[in-house]
Amino acid sequence: MSSPTGLESDNGGCLKEKVLNTVHLSSNRDSIRANIEQLISKFAAIPQKPIFMNDLIKFGTGHIPEAVLLQNAKEVIEELTVRLAHRLQALRNLPYLIVLNPSISQIYSLYFDSFFYMLSTPPPQTLAENDEFTCKLKQLVDNHTDTIPTLAKGFSECRRYLSTDISAQILDTHLRDRIGTRVLAEHHIFLTNPIAPNFIGTVQMNFKPAVMLRECSEFVGDICEIKFGIKPHLEIDQAGMDVELPYVPVHAEYMFTELLKNSFRASVERAIGASEILENGDKKLSETPVIATIVKTAQGVMVRIRDCGGGIPPAVEDRIFGFAFSTFEDNEGDGYSTLNNPPGNGGASIAGMGYGLPLTRAYAEFFGGNLRLQSYYGLGTDVYVTLHGPISTVESG
Repeated sequence: MSSPTGLESDNGGCLKEKVLNTVHLSSNRDSIRANIEQLISKFAAIPQKPIFMNDLIKFGTGHIPEAVLLQNAKEVIEELTVRLAHRLQALRNLPYLIVLNPSISQIYSLYFDSFFYMLSTPPPQTLAENDEFTCKLKQLVDNHTDTIPTLAKGFSECRRYLSTDISAQILDTHLRDRIGTRVLAEHHIFLTNPIAPNFIGTVQMNFKPAVMLRECSEFVGDICEIKFGIKPHLEIDQAGMDVELPYVPVHAEYMFTELLKNSFRASVERAIGASEILENGDKKLSETPVIATIVKTAQGVMVRIRDCGGGIPPAVEDRIFGFAFSTFEDNEGDGYSTLNNPPGNGGASIAGMGYGLPLTRAYAEFFGGNLRLQSYYGLGTDVYVTLHGPISTVESG
């Protein structure tokens, strides 16, 4: 049987201590620091374990026994140590000239410090120690909030030394690993300090996509009103208003916000045109709202977001999931690269850093769902987001 987080220690032993023993070290910080490079290689050789939503919700709602919570803390420390080592090893494998880039060097130092902390931190033995560990996890999450824009900036500055395909592959792996690291850390944080009775860690058991869509549409609509002077409208099919599933709300919030930014901006630009007055644009927006349809599927929920924003130009359609591609910056005028920062980085912008759609797809695929776009150039775009619940949910990539 898998552990509550989907992590398992061999024969109940401590994975971290076993690795330290292979290089004849103790958990002493000085001993670890002196052999840190060897330890990075050792832990990076251990496969990362997939994160299953089924295991995230095995704790059930209500009180979690102390022994279960402390065991989960131990497993989180072990898996985060492995995941951080994988990221460090990936950065170490880059050409030396690229590692010297200030942005990439900054990311390496951040992961190095986090790895060292996890490696030198003993599993909590009491609830008080777990509370202290939880505070450290919060700090780790906060410290890693800006890693994606920083890393993207570094690769952009080094693009002459590294092919676009390799850069994209590294960034995509980083995005997905970052999601896993954050899920592990925040899930334990919220198991220790529950959000609400209907949550198990980060998972809301009765998550309603319609409610989140409405909240995101208000937020994005306000941004459009500030930016363009008019506010698009979202209509949600009434048949899907009560559809629900267990899901991580912050993931859906990011996905819906990004996709609505794209649809709203495309709708605004098509409505007002290059020379039309805002009053006419506002009238056109009310006549052609963005429409969301939500349906239950065998494994979760499918959400379709449909706009009449003119669609994606064929010349750029194959690039919209690429990193650092922005139609806003390229003046293509379609709106389907309204890219912005990850959750927690703000978001009061209609265009951004160039990884919004790749990150949206990574979030959708993390628990086994997917993201598809179907463009009708000259008319509009349909976006299909599949959210998978606890049945057959598996981390992708």
